[in-house]
Amino acid sequence: MQLTLLRGYPDFVGKRATFVGWENGPASYNQTTGDVISLPQRNYYIDAVAGGVNSINLTTGVMGGFYVRAQPSGVGPRMTWALFWFTPAGVPVANGVNLSGEQVQIGGNCGQY
Repeated sequence: MQLTLLRGYPDFVGKRATFVGWENGPASYNQTTGDVISLPQRNYYIDAVAGGVNSINLTTGVMGGFYVRAQPSGVGPRMTWALFWFTPAGVPVANGVNLSGEQVQIGGNCGQY
């Protein structure tokens, strides 16, 4: 899913940039690939995503229905980052579950290559 960046982001800090954005969950979750994160600028790559967060349900406004944890595809520059979704009990969300009614806001560091 492509993040919708908050106004003012990316914002430069030295030669790197910070970002904060939100996204809805996937319509059909895949445990193998997770929910792949991308930025709207094609020449920006994610260096790191800060922490994990609880989701907010778009219908009820209730927080904490699910928890996401960011994971890179490896180490080094230009890694792919994905959000992996879990239930409040820490159980991974099953394949095919519709999470489009859930929303998360995340932030991290990125840069241009």
